Amino acid sequence: MKIAIIGAGVAGLTAAYHLSALEHQVVLYEASGQTGGLASGFRDARWEWALERFYHHWFTSDDAIIDLIRQLGQEDKLFFRRPITSIWYKGRIYPFDSYVRAMLFPHLSIIDKLRAAPVALYLRLLRDWPRLERYTAHEWLTRWMGRRGYQILWEPLLVGKFGEYYQEVNMAWFWARIHKRSPRLGYFVGGFQAFLDVLTERVRKQGAEIRLHTPWNVSKQKRFPQRLVSSPTAC
Repeated sequence: MKIAIIGAGVAGLTAAYHLSALEHQVVLYEASGQTGGLASGFRDARWEWALERFYHHWFTSDDAIIDLIRQLGQEDKLFFRRPITSIWYKGRIYPFDSYVRAMLFPHLSIIDKLRAAPVALYLRLLRDWPRLERYTAHEWLTRWMGRRGYQILWEPLLVGKFGEYYQEVNMAWFWARIHKRSPRLGYFVGGFQAFLDVLTERVRKQGAEIRLHTPWNVSKQKRFPQRLVSSPTAC
């Protein structure tokens, strides 16, 4: 088939990789001047590695992307490190990268901690996530963690990421952040852009065409036959 993919981000490139491997005729339309989308990077001539425009990492549980890296023969460039996770509260930094350290955090009562710990464990183990789509993170966490625990631990992070819309964030999204998280975080030698460059090269080598500086226009749809794929942005 002849297939158009709108957006040459990670999702679009991966779709093109699999479809072109099946010998479909694939064209990616990308409005910007490079592939990668929100995961793309920029680089000064003096830099050894590219720097991401937005902060990214992989978890050890991200099986799909790790498998893709293996398929590309780049597993030796994937590495994982364990960072120190801390919380900033009332002008001080508190280590927060284990259950023990979380229990030692002095600004929550024993009751607050005894409510927060089971919630975190429940979200880690839960697999039937669609039931959470009925709630917002703000609503669900306030109910089950308690107002103080939620306001200290999670509300500032939601506000920092979503601003005035933080109370509208779906609980299923929040579940995914907890459920998939691993203590070690993954990165790629050379930066995410180095990985994207390898994926881009393979997609082209398999016969797919990537048209940069080409925003999709509805008028082009008449010239494009059978299938139209819009690649979602992974956050």
